Amino acid sequence: MPYHRIGDPERLYGLIEAMLAIASDADLSSLLQLVVDNARGLVGARYGALGVLGPDGHHLARFVTSGLSDEEAAAIGSPPEGYGVLGQVIAHAAAVRVDDLADEPSAVGFPPGHPVMRRFCGVPIQAGGGHVLGNLYLADREDGEPFSDDDQALLEAFGRAAGLAVDQAALRDRQHELTLTAERERLARELHDTVIQRLFAVGLGLQVTLRSSLADEDRERIDRAIDELDETIQEIRTTIFAIDADEVDASELTERLRDMVEEVATRLGVAVTLTLAEPTVEVTSRVARHTLQALREVLANVARHARASSLAVSLRAEGDLLVLEIRDDGVGFVAPVGPGRGLRNLRERARRLGGSCEIESAPGRGTLVRWTARRMA
Repeated sequence: MPYHRIGDPERLYGLIEAMLAIASDADLSSLLQLVVDNARGLVGARYGALGVLGPDGHHLARFVTSGLSDEEAAAIGSPPEGYGVLGQVIAHAAAVRVDDLADEPSAVGFPPGHPVMRRFCGVPIQAGGGHVLGNLYLADREDGEPFSDDDQALLEAFGRAAGLAVDQAALRDRQHELTLTAERERLARELHDTVIQRLFAVGLGLQVTLRSSLADEDRERIDRAIDELDETIQEIRTTIFAIDADEVDASELTERLRDMVEEVATRLGVAVTLTLAEPTVEVTSRVARHTLQALREVLANVARHARASSLAVSLRAEGDLLVLEIRDDGVGFVAPVGPGRGLRNLRERARRLGGSCEIESAPGRGTLVRWTARRMA
């Protein structure tokens, strides 16, 4: 084990404390941040990052940083994909230490605005059986010295502990998501099979009552009640549409989008057109599922608030990004009054997949939502 090479008891105590700090039931995103923060503190590094490998095992699907200010992070722009010196750690699945990045031939690809970094140490994050989940990258010790053998040994040992913690957190997240999916489907069935049928039956009963002799005032009152029931049924159907999230195979994405467009036309009463730049778009199952959920959320918002008569949906690939755009001709809104929890959820969902969510709207001019995700996330 790497920690056998560490002779300083205080540093071993620091390793134990760092391991205990990540031994929590935190969700995966929070745990990744905990790991990189503790790795940076473990060796006194100014900068730290954690890259999670995508399904191909060669590129980074997620990239979490520590030590960068918000301004520095914004100046860097898009996260790295795993080239240059980061790619050396990925390619060899072993520690890489560089005393001076200026002299390292593989240290290429730093974008404009990236902080100047000189020292580097990268180690893999390994789960059980030696499977590499990602890598820890540390740069520039606070004291200006190169990373030492002890630093590398500490990070390698911590990387193994982090791998087990990350693996367990990912499993918890998957189990939680499956539980939520099952609960959403149960609620959707309950609403559709029980509540809507009862409301419909009440509406029919009121319509039958209208056939009898009634005073005009009573007839108007019953008419209003029937209208309110119809609106309530429509709102419940919209809710079912929004929470009906199920598993989807990546190859089914475009087919499911077509089905959703047809469903919207009949269920929500909005004319929808779908434009696909390609017959198929290569994505992971995770991205396909979240893309459909994002579209459901947007369409639910349109149904509740937009008062739109038409809707245009497009899906295309732009490099490593999947781009989903939804434009409606509804009433629009003025930010920040318009975007509520649903739109915040859209942004958070995109962020977790390495993408973004941009919303353009104005009163009387409709709304455009541009939602993106890394296709292999």
